[in-house]
Amino acid sequence: MGDGGVHDAWGRTAGMGPAAWSEAAEGLLSESLLGFQRISRLSFRQDVLEAMGRSASSPGFDVDVEEFGSAREHVWEIVRHIRCARDPRAVLGSLCAALQDQAPYDGALPWLELTALGLTTDTALPVDALLRIVRLLRAMTPQPGPEQLLCHLPQGVTGLALLGGRASVPEILRRLLDRRGAPDAGPVLAFLGSLAGDPGLSRSHPQLGELAVLLESLGRSSESARSASGRLIVQIRLDPETPEHIERSRYLLRASYYRQPLDGGRFRRLNALPVTASLAKDDLIAQGSARLADWSALLVEMRAAAHDPVRIEFLLPVPLLGHSAELWSPSRYGQRLGHHHPVVVRSLERYADPWVPTTAWRERWQHLFAETMDRDAVDRIGWPPLVPERAADLPGWLDDQPTLACLGLDIPYDDLDPRVRDAVLDAIVVGGIPAMVWRRSPGPPADLVEALREHSRRSLVQLPEAVHRHRRKTRATDGQDGITLLWDDPDCVDPDQDAGFPGMV
Repeated sequence: MGDGGVHDAWGRTAGMGPAAWSEAAEGLLSESLLGFQRISRLSFRQDVLEAMGRSASSPGFDVDVEEFGSAREHVWEIVRHIRCARDPRAVLGSLCAALQDQAPYDGALPWLELTALGLTTDTALPVDALLRIVRLLRAMTPQPGPEQLLCHLPQGVTGLALLGGRASVPEILRRLLDRRGAPDAGPVLAFLGSLAGDPGLSRSHPQLGELAVLLESLGRSSESARSASGRLIVQIRLDPETPEHIERSRYLLRASYYRQPLDGGRFRRLNALPVTASLAKDDLIAQGSARLADWSALLVEMRAAAHDPVRIEFLLPVPLLGHSAELWSPSRYGQRLGHHHPVVVRSLERYADPWVPTTAWRERWQHLFAETMDRDAVDRIGWPPLVPERAADLPGWLDDQPTLACLGLDIPYDDLDPRVRDAVLDAIVVGGIPAMVWRRSPGPPADLVEALREHSRRSLVQLPEAVHRHRRKTRATDGQDGITLLWDDPDCVDPDQDAGFPGMV
């Protein structure tokens, strides 16, 4: 999804940015290996290296590693070669697999696997902090027993049933960090905070005092990161399953949520809703809302984004662009999406068609950010003639205004003459218009402009928030929330979302 990733542990670009390979990482890996009971035996080390050399993940690895009689020197040489390998993640994985085979019951194995997880996977924790946590907890002597650990597990976290009654510290941490869905440090931080606050354990394990200080600094860092984490974007996509002209046409609902920097730019996907049975057109709001209500991962993310801006985007095919998307209500109490978050619609055809060029689209998108001091932003909305006799004039009218970024329709989209509707869609797909606004009931455009002017700022980029504020203000008045905003951010396009699926037409 773009090339804006960060450098990973070994200097390459990775979208999720795993660990930095530091001296601390190298040292902790070495210490974890030296903790194996039989590591002092040269034959044991040779067996591990031979198993790694046979692995498809690290073919011939054993040939390159110089052999030392000293276990410490030999281990450091192994770790150094892992660091220098073409694919260190894969080689680290083959090391863990070899030790699982050679020493499956050694108490050092879970610590090694935990360290490897932190170096190869995005756990949502800073890697240097995770390594410090592992080092502190490894130093606890004796290690707390299951009865002292299981009482600190956070409530309501799925995937913990497999821990059993003999769980160790590293096994619990791995289970909490390596879970399905988007990376989430919340459960492991809750466990560690409870563990560090246990007065019985703290008296005999001074490392927990250091852990408490580290967690406090992590909490401050997490709060700072959360405040700058950007916008949560939820995309709800309706793909036609049946031809649009048949009675009771049906749609497949797909949804994903993303994070995008507040100032715009590329976004990253966090999670996706599995595709289920299609929905009838007449049941989109009721059944679609129910599907969203059952999406537990989204509920967790929405709670976590309580202080972050959120935008709900509906990716709709041409016949559905007039859909009342803001009326969806996944809340068990009947609360509408449009009363709580900015809700916009998007052209599914432009989003999903790889043959549509993006140059004009991106150029006009940039003009949404232009600010003017001499007039309100809403005065920069263009109102083209929408009579059928002049539909053919719209491309020329648009070409004469290269900085125009937002169109206004003085006729509801669903009421447009077919010729005019085709011209409007041409303005979107060919002309590159990224934003369009209209009322869903007939009325003079001046009323719409004045409604938005009250909430607008100096830039049209605030239109989603302006429409949202208008919906909130008029929520108690019948028929006053019927405004649609088409809002097509060219940076918020996920090509992986368009993978084929059964029933797709």
